[in-house]
Amino acid sequence: MHLTNSIAQIILCLSVTVLPVAQGAIAIGNQIREGGTHFNVAWIEGIDPCIADVAIAPESGKVCNRNFRLDGTDYYLVGCTAPNTGYAQKPQRLRRVKDNSLYGNCAAVAKKEIDCKGKTHNVVKRYLCG
Repeated sequence: MHLTNSIAQIILCLSVTVLPVAQGAIAIGNQIREGGTHFNVAWIEGIDPCIADVAIAPESGKVCNRNFRLDGTDYYLVGCTAPNTGYAQKPQRLRRVKDNSLYGNCAAVAKKEIDCKGKTHNVVKRYLCG
């Protein structure tokens, strides 16, 4: 009986460690490219956005209601309160495309520029959703 419980605990631990990464917050911001188009981007909070961010739309384009894929899941932002501006346009919520379920609410964070050290861009974090 003890061996069976130990095996069950090991299986449970292993299953928890292989869950998709995007269970925490998702950051939204801007990718500032040297001599190129700037993009609104998303990345999983805690992962280096310099190598793991995904484009949502050009900074001058609308970010709300545009699908983007992150960690194997499709998402879209809704409720942009500043839709005619760049800089991620103040999204209110993040939803999953698959079932239109709410992933989480978005909140502004203190603007933080992340130096990508020699890459062709830097990233500015503006919102956290989740």
